[in-house]
Amino acid sequence: MSPFAADLSDAAMADLAAYYAAQTPQPGSGGPGDPARIAAGRLAAERHHCGACHGATYRGQQYAPRLAGQHHEYLREQLHAFKSQTRGELDGSMTTAAQPLTEDDIENVAQYIASVFRTEPPQAPASGSGGAAGQ
Repeated sequence: MSPFAADLSDAAMADLAAYYAAQTPQPGSGGPGDPARIAAGRLAAERHHCGACHGATYRGQQYAPRLAGQHHEYLREQLHAFKSQTRGELDGSMTTAAQPLTEDDIENVAQYIASVFRTEPPQAPASGSGGAAGQ
């Protein structure tokens, strides 16, 4: 992303942020998932305190991205990458958080978080959360 953003002005970045913040999230593709894995994933996510950073409904907050409704495969791949320390991040918190996850935990958490969007209605972005929103 850096090569594309390198020449953007602060105003252009603020406009892009406002545009994307105003978009209505869409559910990821795929089926409903395995109910047993989703239930186990909810317990694993609670045990590992995933909601502490990503929010109780996994819609993201501050520096932690929205995960609710993200594609199951993407979530699984990212958790594997954090665990294997092949995915970069700002502060290492996800790399640290992923270390105790087992293969089953990764699959279960990915299925659970992918299912959150299907079980709870999407929420509109909070007003004022996009920098240049309202311009």
